[in-house]
Amino acid sequence: MWQIIVIFAKNKSALMKKVLLILLFAALLPFAAADAQNIALGERVPELKVPAWLDGQKPAATPRLTYVEFFQSSNAACITSLKQLRAMTDKLGTKLRVVVITQEKEDKIGPLLRPYLSPQISVAIDAGGKIFTAFGVQYVPFGVLVDSKNRALWQGNSLQLTPEIIEQITTCLSPR
Repeated sequence: MWQIIVIFAKNKSALMKKVLLILLFAALLPFAAADAQNIALGERVPELKVPAWLDGQKPAATPRLTYVEFFQSSNAACITSLKQLRAMTDKLGTKLRVVVITQEKEDKIGPLLRPYLSPQISVAIDAGGKIFTAFGVQYVPFGVLVDSKNRALWQGNSLQLTPEIIEQITTCLSPR
């Protein structure tokens, strides 16, 4: 009988250690994800030094807000986020411009991205990956919403950004 209790106690101890380890990992995961990029909200983001633009189409004159979208054609979520961003710029008009950054060659991504080009959406070709590196991009889709002073206002998975979030930020930035 004592043997059974000792075996149960040993197994229970090992189980408790595993549970505690899992809980610790789960508690720290959001902090690791939030620090996955080199961007801090409210701080200036790296300047966009773009070597080439798709079809030579540079972004529209700087509005109050610019959304920098990091893109990879092999990622289905990136395609979905482009559709969402196109709908968002259609709805918000000149309040928002979108700069899509890709490391892929123009001949590969051109046919895929040209339908999304508009006065409010342009595509930067970052063949050397310098912009990705400057922003510390670890996953896509990822984007950063910046103001006219180049400060980060929002960052994260592009599929989480909504027109309502942008409207709230715009309202907060409006002089009273």
